[in-house]
Amino acid sequence: MRKIILLLSFFLLIPGMASARFGTGIGITFPASSAGSSAPQVTYASLTYENIAEELTIQETHGRLQLEFKITNTSSVPYTLQQKTSQIYDIIITDKNGKKLWQWSDTMAFTEALTTVVISPHSATVYEAELDSKTYRGIKEKAVLATAYLLNSPCKLSTKLPTRTATHSTPILIHGGVIVGN
Repeated sequence: MRKIILLLSFFLLIPGMASARFGTGIGITFPASSAGSSAPQVTYASLTYENIAEELTIQETHGRLQLEFKITNTSSVPYTLQQKTSQIYDIIITDKNGKKLWQWSDTMAFTEALTTVVISPHSATVYEAELDSKTYRGIKEKAVLATAYLLNSPCKLSTKLPTRTATHSTPILIHGGVIVGN
């Protein structure tokens, strides 16, 4: 007990080492993570044939479904895609029985003209599609599989649609204070 009194009196006698002030404080706590909420999941599929690598990435963001179909030329020479129309690719979303729920090309108009796309060596071309929130909400409960493919290609690339998974972690809280006064 004498050591505590001695230390306390030592700090009180040296100016600047210890100080006492009066004021009021406000405590603030806010979550830095959301426990028990759902987190979006990204689904992905890829395949390589000949000199082409195809990748399909699907993610739900803000109630919309975003689909990215990436074609990469893995060779050291240009790769040429030729189609009889201006449509190069298509994406279809189906239910568990394989019934079509949505198809990208259904809402598009294509010219009846020979179309050529050249992908440079070791380069990629990315095609993107998006289901707006209203369309996605209408098929979300039944939608299971997305399939993307280049027209006139022997390969089709499929992946499951993203699902929302519950997170069961402890929330992270940040606590701070605002002191008003001297």
